[in-house]
Amino acid sequence: MEISYKNNEFRIKGRTGVLHSKPNGVLIESSDATNSKKLSGAGEYEVSGISVIGLQTEEGNIFIYEVDGLRICNLEKLTKKLTDTKLSLLGDIDVLLLPVCSSSIEIMQQVESYYVIPFGYKGNDELEKFLKDSGLTVERLPKFGLKKEEIIEESPAQIIILESKN
Repeated sequence: MEISYKNNEFRIKGRTGVLHSKPNGVLIESSDATNSKKLSGAGEYEVSGISVIGLQTEEGNIFIYEVDGLRICNLEKLTKKLTDTKLSLLGDIDVLLLPVCSSSIEIMQQVESYYVIPFGYKGNDELEKFLKDSGLTVERLPKFGLKKEEIIEESPAQIIILESKN
């Protein structure tokens, strides 16, 4: 699985298809381009072995993507901590796509993923403050590749900064 970020859109490429996570919803396309589906709200969907679960919150939707055996959670526009009910619905998350805001550190600690990819920050100062406050190891990459078997249980979370290609 490979994640990249460009023009305010996450592109998640798996073995069987590609998921485009945009501010207005999700588009899943099969690798051979014969099947696609656009999603914008709560519900459960699957296209070409990529599944998406959309959960409604008071601030909008949260999406959980399952690609190549990995669970990726996109918190979209969330700025408040998750309720215990919503948190339990997320389940185990491998990669967290986290909007940077005043409560990002608390939200990140709630979800407890192996990797965190921050986005939506309003400049380098806001990002650097978040990175410093997190206390986690940071790696800057043009794209992030991961396989389920590469995850080391009990390892501390790591922040991945995707260098946007605008």
